[in-house]
Amino acid sequence: MAWILGLGTLFLFAILIGHLLLALVLIIPTWRICTRAGFSGAVSLFHLVPLIGSFIVMAVLAFSTWPNGEASPGPNGEASPGRR
Repeated sequence: MAWILGLGTLFLFAILIGHLLLALVLIIPTWRICTRAGFSGAVSLFHLVPLIGSFIVMAVLAFSTWPNGEASPGPNGEASPGRR
């Protein structure tokens, strides 16, 4: 019967490792996006919060005004080269 507890512990450990790996993959590009938008790159560390961390980062980027301003569309509808 103890092996069931061992499997549950192993399963939780695997979920934890998977979450940390995914968070680390997301933190690097999000850090760059946040710094280019004018936020502190540390906002991307919210990815480490289980379940809602990515939603927090998306909400900050989507609903707050960016200190560096948003990229204005160029003549062809693309972002201007100086604001990328």
